[in-house]
Amino acid sequence: MFKYFLKRLGLALITFLIIIFIVYVLQVSFGKNPFSEQGLKDAANKLSGGDPSKKIDPLVFYGFDKNAVIRFWLWLTNFVSGDVGIIYSDTTEYSHQIPKLFFEPLKWTVAVSLPAFILSVILGVSLGVIAAYNRGKWIDSAITFFVTLFVALPAFVIAPIIVLITSQAGLPFEFKDPRDVPVDITVASLITPILVFTLSSLAGYTIFVRNQVVTVLTSNQVLIAKSKGLSKWNIFKKHVLRNASVILVGTIMFSYIGLLSGSIILEKFFRIPGSSSIIVSYTENGEINVIMFSLVFFTSLSMITLIFVDMSYAWMDPRIKIANSENSKNYFVLFKKYLQRNKTLKTINLASNNKGGE
Repeated sequence: MFKYFLKRLGLALITFLIIIFIVYVLQVSFGKNPFSEQGLKDAANKLSGGDPSKKIDPLVFYGFDKNAVIRFWLWLTNFVSGDVGIIYSDTTEYSHQIPKLFFEPLKWTVAVSLPAFILSVILGVSLGVIAAYNRGKWIDSAITFFVTLFVALPAFVIAPIIVLITSQAGLPFEFKDPRDVPVDITVASLITPILVFTLSSLAGYTIFVRNQVVTVLTSNQVLIAKSKGLSKWNIFKKHVLRNASVILVGTIMFSYIGLLSGSIILEKFFRIPGSSSIIVSYTENGEINVIMFSLVFFTSLSMITLIFVDMSYAWMDPRIKIANSENSKNYFVLFKKYLQRNKTLKTINLASNNKGGE
């Protein structure tokens, strides 16, 4: 298990480096220059200390004159050493504090996405199981119609409808900053976006769970369990839940990564100062250090989740065996054996020819 973990970790690291390299090179090659004309003058004045006799080109000073590969290597070495870079077009307190700029709005994305994720999973799994156990009946049809409706409607269409309903209950339409209003009003302003996020992701969980549970219910093991006289609860607990949860857990974990990355449309709609707005804003300005910091965070999170999900399959179901070095394919060893066989065959053929010549 530990050797397999190390292999997965090494593969994830290689994948991570390839992703950040490609994104960095593309951004450098085709992205916008973060310095405006006035920004270049201000940066040159700042670097020269106000001395007009010292002419320092900010583009050369910050390495913008180098090719993309060299710039990537310089950025990577600085990032590993703890220097995540600066924001070139920003003169506020955040210009040298990219982590603070990124993680402060991320808390509001989490404040909306986490409750929405929990609610959508609970409701989606429950509705999916109910629909599967009542397949072909009116309950199944009603749930299927309900989730199909939300699959067909995009989030920006659902949002105004939910706003009209919640506004009648006196809930705020836009996000209220706790620095300007009491905390209870801020919490109330998050209810509507949480409902929209929940309904947007609920349909996917419901359909997925229903299909998985139906597959298990029609399998041979459940039919055998029914013939043995097991109760519905025991069948659900020992067979349905166990088999469906193996795939479900992996899907749920990855779905939250997508939800955490935020929906720029919904955050703009509800005026939520989340991470998506920050990332889009600085991407438009060509701030590569902000882009790369957010990319490193979300890519690392995805890779860690991928490894955890992969390992969890074996923990949840003992029938799933992790491949080891004995039964996995070692292509170097196979190639070595291939060369050895060829050498042996040549030796046999040569001996046969010599014997025939005699």
